[in-house]
Amino acid sequence: MNHQIRWGILGYARIARLQVIPAIQAAGNACVHALASRGAEKQAEAAGQVPGAVIHGDYQALLDDASVEAVYIPLPNALHYEWTIRALEAGKHVLCEKPLALDAAQAREMQAAAQRHDRLLMEAFMYRYSDRTRQVRTVLDSGVLGEIRHVNASFRFLLDRPGTIKMQPGLGGGALYDVGVYPVNLLGLVTGGALPDAVHAEAEFDSGVDVNASVLLRYGSGLLATLHCGFNAFGQMGAEIVGTRGRLSIPDPFLGEAGEITLHTAQGSRAITVTATERYAAQIRDFSAAVLQGRSPLLTLDESIRNHEVLDLIRASLKPRTP
Repeated sequence: MNHQIRWGILGYARIARLQVIPAIQAAGNACVHALASRGAEKQAEAAGQVPGAVIHGDYQALLDDASVEAVYIPLPNALHYEWTIRALEAGKHVLCEKPLALDAAQAREMQAAAQRHDRLLMEAFMYRYSDRTRQVRTVLDSGVLGEIRHVNASFRFLLDRPGTIKMQPGLGGGALYDVGVYPVNLLGLVTGGALPDAVHAEAEFDSGVDVNASVLLRYGSGLLATLHCGFNAFGQMGAEIVGTRGRLSIPDPFLGEAGEITLHTAQGSRAITVTATERYAAQIRDFSAAVLQGRSPLLTLDESIRNHEVLDLIRASLKPRTP
């Protein structure tokens, strides 16, 4: 009953160092057993952050570690498919950073591998574990908004880290894969995973990757959605869900801080309190519990595949412009 899932971290990436390793340490039903990094400097830093953890010099060595039960993959986007498949084949449960894959075809193959090896695989959308998201779902499920007619969601920040993998097309860089996946996922939450009938996207490109993109999606229900993402301008994060009987305003939809969302109806405006949530720890706790209890975690692979189908439509609509 007191067993802790023994996690292996496949790569000492920034998000692993700052968010996920502390989350595993705080989860209660999980512990960091091993970490793999190919650089001696990062290996030494990891050993200092997680005393007692086994430090492996290459990724496959971690997968061969029989004590590792679950693997977290924060590698560059273009490596998610290969190393997730390898981890599943090694008998590990896998929590993979978003985007799960580079397209829906890869995501389907990853799902098939998880089913074949009877292991859990989940895409790491930590915002889905926040109280803010729970309150949004409560409003949607109540029907108070009426028929949903419009969704607007954006996630943008100013990228100022030279040499980042986010700007490397060969590693799956670009704003759509990095932050655009969040508005796409939120839209899927609102639509129940429906696919749009039409998609039109425009983007600004730099160094072979999209750095500023806006998307218009039309659904058979009559819903029109506008999504925006980017990392070449001042930050912006927000969402609005508009129905025939109400409107829900959601500041910072992908964060876990305390705050408010606001419901507007014919009866007036009502602030709904949102409590602070340790999103990453909640995600690790749920995934570890799912492994221990033999159940599915919060996010299903079917949902991730539908999100990737939307991303495929958006990417097909994007055409780099030559100056």
